[in-house]
Amino acid sequence: MAYDRYVANCNPLLYSVSMSPRVYIPCTVASYIGGISHTTIHTVATFHLSFCGSKEIRHIFCDIPPLLTISCSDTHTNQLLLFYFVGSIEIVTILIVLISYGFILLAILKMHSAEGRRKVFSTCGSHLTGVSLYQGTILFMYVRPSSSYALDHDMIMSIFYTIVIPMLNPIIYSLRNKDVKEAVKKLSERNWFKTKVHFKN
Repeated sequence: MAYDRYVANCNPLLYSVSMSPRVYIPCTVASYIGGISHTTIHTVATFHLSFCGSKEIRHIFCDIPPLLTISCSDTHTNQLLLFYFVGSIEIVTILIVLISYGFILLAILKMHSAEGRRKVFSTCGSHLTGVSLYQGTILFMYVRPSSSYALDHDMIMSIFYTIVIPMLNPIIYSLRNKDVKEAVKKLSERNWFKTKVHFKN
């Protein structure tokens, strides 16, 4: 999506060529292959663990860190795999986003139209907000020492990145839509008016 925003803002006339099926299909396939490979490695590594004590996972879903905490095997290798794989994926994705948005920022600075700048900031701001929330939560969850794991905090963070952020995404991305902005404005004005009338009574 960062590359798509870069092409749309920096080379809009070449968008249909730069984002042709020849480009986006390999990108999509690479994402799926990367995701499947990542999960397969962790699944295989987890199957090598022994669970001799309580089999109850104190979490909202079967995630890797809670599994490591109830294992009676040495989980050092699993923790290293988790740290390095998630860390490398995060570094690559964050670099792609930062490089793409660096080029977009340079293109914005060269624009003479204030309206054009506002539109680009509006479009890119929503994407950056969504990415920052999601990537920040993932980094906090998986790229940290195992000694700092607190299952209660991890459950809250898991709910945040699996439920809250996906629910926020439509709101974040639709706020740049003129009709949605008008509807939000009317709703807030109506609520303000109701509150004012209520206090007067």
